Amino acid sequence: MPAIDKFAKAGYSAKGTVYIMIGALAMMTAVGHRKETSDTKGAIETIGAQPLGGILLLILAVGLAGFTAWRFVQAFADPDDEGGDIKGILVRASRFGGGIFYAVITYHAAKTILGGRPSSDNNEQTLTAVFLRQPFGATLIAAAGLGFAIYGIIEIVKAIRNSFTDSFKLNKIKPAMYRYLVATAKFGLCARGVVFGLIGYFLVRTAVYSDPEETKGLDDALAELALQPHGRWLLGVAAFGFVAYGLYMFGLARYRKTIG
Repeated sequence: MPAIDKFAKAGYSAKGTVYIMIGALAMMTAVGHRKETSDTKGAIETIGAQPLGGILLLILAVGLAGFTAWRFVQAFADPDDEGGDIKGILVRASRFGGGIFYAVITYHAAKTILGGRPSSDNNEQTLTAVFLRQPFGATLIAAAGLGFAIYGIIEIVKAIRNSFTDSFKLNKIKPAMYRYLVATAKFGLCARGVVFGLIGYFLVRTAVYSDPEETKGLDDALAELALQPHGRWLLGVAAFGFVAYGLYMFGLARYRKTIG
């Protein structure tokens, strides 16, 4: 299915662009040129504010739509042969969840192109506040927090074990490029794993204390790093890690096994 391959390649490139932008904005915060960190939506809005931003966002939105389609293909067609056992079902379910997430991000990019103004509310805190008012809401938030934390650990384990290289077209990569791509991916996966672990930690705190203000999204998790001892250095390392993860996504766009 060459069309699906093209969707996947465009999607990984778009995802890489967003993560590089998040990393760049975090680095600007670390060195004092910017007051706040940014999440995925903030990165998209920053891209849209640049010269020719509308065109750049249109290209990005198309790529993100492609990535959304690829995640759904991974969930239902199982091109990675995850299988139908419990582990495979959980992986494919996470792919489906990723498809939903990137569909929302694609919508946000399209809305930004059309001139939609971003909300000033903290969407994560608003959502958890709604859940806390529901029966078993705190339990669901705690489960989501554990899910984020486990996902972060899985990212770090993937980096340590080099299991992410299983998806590479090894016969297409030159040795020097392979070494560069592996080193970049390991750094990026570890940084992303740590930040996702922080997001999970704060979700669990939200559930334990029944306080939606404990909820922190990607931008707040990065900001939390900056508040620690040697925080600017920690934020700078995380920023480089997100840039590395973005470059890894570009590597996947070129060398990942898809369907075709």
